[in-house]
Amino acid sequence: MLQHPAQVRAAFQEGAATLLATLRAIGPAQWDRHGALGDWSVRELTAHTLRAFITIDGYLSAQPTTDRVLADASEYYQTVLADSGVHQGVNARARQAGRQLIDPLGEAENIITQVLALVASTADDDPVNTFAGQITLIEYLATRVVELGVHTLDLQRATGQLPELHPDTAAVVIAVLTQLASPAPLILALTGRAALPGDYNVLG
Repeated sequence: MLQHPAQVRAAFQEGAATLLATLRAIGPAQWDRHGALGDWSVRELTAHTLRAFITIDGYLSAQPTTDRVLADASEYYQTVLADSGVHQGVNARARQAGRQLIDPLGEAENIITQVLALVASTADDDPVNTFAGQITLIEYLATRVVELGVHTLDLQRATGQLPELHPDTAAVVIAVLTQLASPAPLILALTGRAALPGDYNVLG
């Protein structure tokens, strides 16, 4: 764990608040605009982003499907990204979830309220049985902060809003992502020493 559990929890709460503020600023005509991320519509991207909450509920009550135990958030991502079909699966689920998301803001408010309460009542080390393996709640929550933070920025950019995250959320996103590849290119870019390569992507 790169961050204290309390920091991860704070990052998740702040990320949820930022997502809701972002969704409230989306105009009615923008929901079905395509190109939000690839060829996803804003509605589909919103539905995908809400899985950062929905999967917590589902995986906490799920039975283990594998004997694999994941040590931390970075191992979770390494395991998931090793599956060559992961991106196709994500795309298919986003399409389906988008079709089912009739009232994006209302449904988001309900889902987020329920899951925040669930997380608050669950211990840091309670097991979460994901399809990739079992992981503690606090480590899985760190992966949800990444998904929430990155896709909130996507939604802000797609709808003409200023891209911004709460510092608590951004700190956890950066801490997890820099474990997936050498952070040297990022450090060089942040200090003005070199530009990031055009295809730089730790989640590719």
